[in-house]
Amino acid sequence: MPFKITVPSLPPVEFSPNWRGHWSARSRAGNKAHDDIIALVKEQGWDGKALSGVTISVSWGVKDKRRRDTDNFAARTKPYIDALVLAGVLEDDSRFHVLFQFSWHEAGQSETVITVT
Repeated sequence: MPFKITVPSLPPVEFSPNWRGHWSARSRAGNKAHDDIIALVKEQGWDGKALSGVTISVSWGVKDKRRRDTDNFAARTKPYIDALVLAGVLEDDSRFHVLFQFSWHEAGQSETVITVT
C-alpha cells in the first residue's frame, strides 16, 4: 500500500548545490524540513514497520513554466528523505533499499509530493 505525503512547499533552497549561504542557515532549514515531514507522517498515522526495497517518487508542483534543474531539486529534497528515515517510514535511504524517481507537475501552489511504494 503506498504511503503519500504532500508538503505545501518546495524543498529548502539551502540544500541546493548552488547555494552559498551560512552553514547555520542550512542547519535551521534542515531542522525545519525534518520537523515538517515528521509532523506530516504522524498526521497520516504511520505506525508500520520501517520499509525497505521501496520506490520513492518525488514530484515537485510549480505554478509557472520556468525552467528548473531537476538534479538541483533532487539534492534539495535530501532533508525530506532523511526525515522519512528518522520518522521510521524507511529503514534506510541508501541505494540498497530505495529506488528514486523524480518528476514535475503543474499545481495551484508550490508543493512537493512524496510517494513511497
